[in-house]
Amino acid sequence: MNRWASKFALLVAVSFLALAGTAQAEVRLSFTTGVDYSSGEYGSEETTEVISVPFGVRLSVDDWTFRASSSYLDVTGPADISEDGETGEGSGVVVREGSERGIGDTNISVEKAFRRIGGSDAYVEVSARARLPSGDETRGLGVGTVDYAVVSEVGFSGDNGGAYVSAGYRFLGQRDDGPQREDGMQAGVGFWLPAGNRTRVGAFGNWREAATVSVS
Repeated sequence: MNRWASKFALLVAVSFLALAGTAQAEVRLSFTTGVDYSSGEYGSEETTEVISVPFGVRLSVDDWTFRASSSYLDVTGPADISEDGETGEGSGVVVREGSERGIGDTNISVEKAFRRIGGSDAYVEVSARARLPSGDETRGLGVGTVDYAVVSEVGFSGDNGGAYVSAGYRFLGQRDDGPQREDGMQAGVGFWLPAGNRTRVGAFGNWREAATVSVS
């Protein structure tokens, strides 16, 4: 685990070096948290309930954005909910009896945005992402390996609302045991509308190719 902490520290150091070389840059730092509840069978025969408390940090320097996030998980039920750290989609593998609590996997990313293309509200964003195995795989809180992804997003964002479509590809690491995991495509779509000076409402959806296949 220490080597992943070292890589994260290196990313932070590189970010501050970038700041040092861009004294006139627009710099924004923000922190996020919340509470998420989900319940389902996730491919198992019994219900698994998940309470997730995500926490993250976002550093923006002009059109560059650095993100890091993880979650505190409270999981009751047998399903492996770690296979998809963003949506809680499980693989149907039984990994626990009873409840487990602890930190899940850590997600880091670096993004570059190209805004106001042609003077319009249109934008293009490209990002590189990694998921680090900070969650305990034996307790079903983490995937137990490193995953990478490259994603591009095209959309528009203005005073009257916005929308986007995204597409990318995931490169999945292999666990020491369990089903074989396969690389695959992912895609997303979403929109939002203003509902006041400080409020937005919207909806989004994501699709991903299955991360695992049965061992033959």
